[in-house]
Amino acid sequence: MNKRNEKITREVIKVANEIGYSPAQVAVRWTMMQNQVIIPIVGATKVSQIKDNLGASEIDLSENQLQRLNKVSEIEMGFPHNFLVKPYIRSIITGNTSSLIENHRK
Repeated sequence: MNKRNEKITREVIKVANEIGYSPAQVAVRWTMMQNQVIIPIVGATKVSQIKDNLGASEIDLSENQLQRLNKVSEIEMGFPHNFLVKPYIRSIITGNTSSLIENHRK
């Protein structure tokens, strides 16, 4: 496991401890609460694991908890993305019309 994954795991465990659910339940619910249509596929070898995963539907993660989990799991885009999103580079690329381009991700 790398350092990024360790940070994500620690935050999932921290949230789980705050709300009294298992880390697996928090992870499944977090996946379900993304802004896209995502249906998590859970794997289990025991009935107890299936029951634990189904408990995720009972969880209500707060906006703060979602933000923390999303922040810790952000993917570093790196080059060229970090270069191309700089305002002066976007201005050059778009001929000073970048403010007119609608950002559908907002």
